[in-house]
Formats: sequence, C-alpha cells, structure tokens
Amino acid sequence: MEAFPDQEKRKMTHFRRCHDKIQNLQGSFSRFIKIWVYLIISFVLVGFGQPAWIPEAGLLAAAGGYALFWKAMLRYPKRLSRFYLSLAWFVAVHAIQLSWMTSTQYMGPMILGVYAFLLFGLGVQFGLFSILLNPEKKISQFQCIALAGGFVLLEWIRLYFLTGFTWNPAGLALGGSRYAIQLAALFGIYGLTFWVIWTNLSALALMLRPTAKRAAIWGVLALFPYGFGLFNENWVKSYFRPEKHVAAALIDTALRVEEKSRDTASPRSFIPPLAQWERVWDYLDADQTLDLIVLPEAAFPYGTDQPFCPLEIFQERWKLHFGNDLSQGDFPPMESPYAFLYQWQNQSFWFATNAFFAQTLANHFNADLIVGFDYDDGATRRTNAAFLFRPHKQPERYDKRILAPIGEYIPLQKIQWIADFLYRQFGIRESFDVGNEAKIFDSHTPIGVPICLEEMYSGLVRDLRKRGAELLVSLSNDVWFPSSRLARQHYEHGRIRAVENGVYLLRSSNMGVTGAVDCFGQPIGIQAPGKKGAIYLSIPVFSYPTLFAFWGDAAILCISSLSFLIFFLFKIGSERALK
Repeated sequence: MEAFPDQEKRKMTHFRRCHDKIQNLQGSFSRFIKIWVYLIISFVLVGFGQPAWIPEAGLLAAAGGYALFWKAMLRYPKRLSRFYLSLAWFVAVHAIQLSWMTSTQYMGPMILGVYAFLLFGLGVQFGLFSILLNPEKKISQFQCIALAGGFVLLEWIRLYFLTGFTWNPAGLALGGSRYAIQLAALFGIYGLTFWVIWTNLSALALMLRPTAKRAAIWGVLALFPYGFGLFNENWVKSYFRPEKHVAAALIDTALRVEEKSRDTASPRSFIPPLAQWERVWDYLDADQTLDLIVLPEAAFPYGTDQPFCPLEIFQERWKLHFGNDLSQGDFPPMESPYAFLYQWQNQSFWFATNAFFAQTLANHFNADLIVGFDYDDGATRRTNAAFLFRPHKQPERYDKRILAPIGEYIPLQKIQWIADFLYRQFGIRESFDVGNEAKIFDSHTPIGVPICLEEMYSGLVRDLRKRGAELLVSLSNDVWFPSSRLARQHYEHGRIRAVENGVYLLRSSNMGVTGAVDCFGQPIGIQAPGKKGAIYLSIPVFSYPTLFAFWGDAAILCISSLSFLIFFLFKIGSERALK
C-alpha cells in the first residue's frame, strides 16, 4: 500500500520532465522561427533596399534593416558561427545588388569568377565587422558611433583594391528619398553610410534593451536626414538664384557593341560610322536653339582623328539632312585633326574624321558639343577622352583618369601569364594610358566632365568642383551589361555626386540613363536605358557651396578613424583588465 504513492510520484516526475522537454523544444523551435523571420526580413530590406531596386525598402533598411539581422545573429553564442552567418547573409545581399555582373553576353563567363570573388570579399569584411558585436554586453551610444566609423573605414579601403570598388555603399539606401539624400551635402556618401550604420546599431541597442531614452535616440537618428533635407532645400532656394540657363540636347545613341564597332563574330550587325552619325543628325531638331549638345563616352569608332569618310560623301549626306543651302562656313579647316588629304592615281581626295563631324555639328548649331572619343597621339599616348568642340574654335580635351579593369586596362599585365590569359579571354593586349590632370571645359559655364567610372568616385568629382566647375556633364557607355541593373545603379551614384557638390548634373549614356539631376539629387527629363534619341532640357546654371565640397571625405574619415581607434584601445584595455 505504501508503494502506490511512490509510483504516482515517479509518474508525476516523469510527466514534468516530458512537459519540460516539450516546452524546451517549443521554445527552441519558436526561437528558430524568430531568427529566420529576422534573417529573411532583413535580407529583403537590405538586399533590395536601394533606389535602383525598391527605394522604400532602402529607407526601411536605413532605419533598421541591418539591426534585424544583427538581432538574429546575436542569438548564436559562438563567435565563429556569427562570422559565418554574417558572411553568408552579406554575400546573399550583394548577390542581389551586384547581379548585373552575371550578364555574360559581352564579358564572357570569366566575369562570374570576378563576381564570386567580390561577393566573398565583401562577405568577409561584413563578417569581421559583425563579430565585434558582443551578445553579452549592452551597446552604448559611443560604441554605436565607433562601430559605424569602423564600417565606413571598411567601405573606404575598397577604393585601394586595383582600380577601386565603389559600388553600392550602405549609405546609398538613403537615396530613395528626395530629402534624406541631401545629407550627402555634409559628409558625402561615406557620411550617409556612417548615418545608416549608426542608426541601425542604435535600433539594435533598443531591441536588446528597450528604454525610452534609446527609443528617442533611434527616432531622432532615423528622422534627422529627412528634416535636414527639407531645411537644406528651402534654405538654398531662399538664398541662391540661377543667373542663366543652358539649353542642352542630351543624346543616347543606343548602340550595341557589335553595332558600334566591327566584330568578327557578327560583322553584319556593324553600322558604318557615317550611318551612326546620320542617326544623331536625325535625333537633332534643326529648329532648336541650343547652347550644348552632349554625346556619350566613346560615341563612335575610329577615335578622334582617324580619317574614314570621303569629304564628298559627307557633303552629300549633310545636304540631305540639313538642306541644300549648305554653308561652307559650317566646315572646320582642312587640316589635322579634322581632315587629311590622300593621293590616288594622280588625284587628291579629302577624308573627314570624327573631329570633322563633331566640329561641323557644333558650328552648324552654334552650340558647344561634348563627346567621348578614343584619342591617340600617334606616338606615346592612347587615352579614353572627352572633347569640347566650340563653334569655330579649337577643341579641348580631357583624358580619363580612372580606368575600368579589363575594358580599359589589363590588371597585373606585367605578369605574363595573366596578360596572356586575359588576351585569350577578351582579345585585349594593350591598356589605355591614364590621364594626368583634371580639366575644366570653358563652355557657357565652367564644366567638369567625369567619364563613366569616374562618376563613382566622390573625390575625383569634388576635385572638378574645387577647380571651378559649375556644371557636371557625365559621359558613359553602359552597354557592356545589357538587360541588367547596371545602368540604373550607375545613375544613382551620379545623383549622389550632384548632391555632394551642390551642382546640376547632365548625363549622356549609351544604353544607360540619359537625362539630368538637379543639385538636390532630383531627376529631370530622365530617359530609360536603351531608348535612342535626344532629350531637350533647359538647365539653370545654379550651384551652391556644400560642406562636402569644402572638406571632402576627410571629415567623416577623421571622425570614423578617431572614434574606432578609441573604441579599439578601450576594448583591448578592458580585456587585459579582466585577465
């Protein structure tokens, strides 16, 4: 009779153990589901959270998208587990944002290896950064500032890898708002990154230990960019007024690679350069009064001064487009670089160059013309250049200073096996020479011309602004990654440059985004990538001084370096004290 209570006791103990196990399993499953919910939401917000994808997602990512990931990551107690999770998540994020690199039509399968290498490198950077967060310690505001500075330094050092890698900094997420983007006028794109990461770390601190003070700090950080942008725009419009306007025609030639240049793989697709110029003539309205005509980077084959068209044929085609009342006054002098005289069977024949075509067009419209050509001095230098042709004046030239790997220069070409491999893959033996100095074109207003990739570099564009540029004109050729987000993402970086420097930006891009951006980063007359034709815009000559134009990246880099160094030294001191 006494055994019965013991038996019931054992049953109750067993029941409680089973119940506890079930509850633990339920708790583990609930935590597992919650972690993956955080991971998925954060991936969607950050991965697609850029103006080229889903602008609204970018604004949410700037407020707390990274914080959701870090909240999930900190559930893993082991540092190595947190590193691997961070690496994998960031690789997945940039696999979306850099997906344009998977276009192999012109770049070939090798670009996929470059794509994978970049994803892994970016993932390692983010993984190393994320393990600085400790799940056992609270996050102070100083730590948030210091770690935001560390993140900025990680993005900044990418500038020193080969040509430099400037694509898709975290701060670009704020480009989805016409007001938030204007924070770049203070500290540039790295300032936007600093603010995004600081805001997200403050959101993480709030999630881990909710208090009214932390909620207030996060709210102020999340809303400040919008308030600053609203104030900045109203202030600038109150104190600065445009003195004049520039009437511009921005042209997208919309030529595929095999159409613009002769390709042995598809020779029938090639459009002769005279026919390419005739397309441009068709795009231009003879009744328009213009100050400026802009054509893309490397707009036509055969460079600046290689003769390719008999002058008689040019005159005949010109008359068909612009009427029989052909004025010889439209023609430039019969001399280099415009025309060259050849002898054949005791007869003389003049042949025109691209410079002849460009100068004639500038003379006819009495407008300045900016166009990209390859330039070869015939001796030592071959560059990717922008030219300014002014009516009845000698052209000016600017040589591109930042070259695109493989397309414009051969990385590590002094290593023979690498040079041979790239030649087999792309048929490239020689690199362009790098431009030596900045150049401001003396047009209706001082103009700085970043060429293609140069538009991605805030320091280079700021240099043009410091040298007196009151207007930016960007030339690009985004044809190399067709049917991708490259063109849109390239354009979004250009918007940041306009805001950083407080100037208007005009863009002419082959197969890219052609149009204009005002000094607040707002689009004007944007034409979708691949739509051929001309856009006619009247742009105010309007600029204002920005703090970024004054101190460049130096200010945010000093803040980032100093705060992160103090944090790092404090962390080392604390660990030694514990030992």
